[in-house]
Amino acid sequence: MPQKRSSKPTSSRRARPVRARTVRKPPTPSKAAASKRAKERATDRLETYNRLLLEERRRLREELAEMEQHQVKTEEKPVADASGYDDDLVDVATETFEREKGLALESSAQGLLEMVEEALQRIRNGTYGICVGCNTPIDANRLRAIPYARLCIKCKEREERLRSVAR
Repeated sequence: MPQKRSSKPTSSRRARPVRARTVRKPPTPSKAAASKRAKERATDRLETYNRLLLEERRRLREELAEMEQHQVKTEEKPVADASGYDDDLVDVATETFEREKGLALESSAQGLLEMVEEALQRIRNGTYGICVGCNTPIDANRLRAIPYARLCIKCKEREERLRSVAR
């Protein structure tokens, strides 16, 4: 037979009074302080991008100087006369190809250098990181990968599509 339970509360079953806990919230920063921190972060990011761009400009200038030295050396060599029997036509074609390749690489490096210079100018103007196509901020990941980017992803895709259609 089951035992009867007593209606009196035992000491182990007594209800304990619940104390209200007061949780201290950290003081909320003022809007001015938050704005100041945001400006500091933006300034730090700009300094980082500026440093990346200056390093890229230095590298491209060194690369162009090396290309010019190499080009002077190859220009000093006379191009063989295709009608002569001294050089094989394959050698003449190889020399011509190497010169054209050097000019194309130099042109590409000069184009990149111009884009880097434009990005540095946008930093000085306060427009760095803003898409020149749609005036929206360029994603930080894109700027880390290509610090001289002037277009956001959407505008760049649009530009590439138009370029491929024009071909």
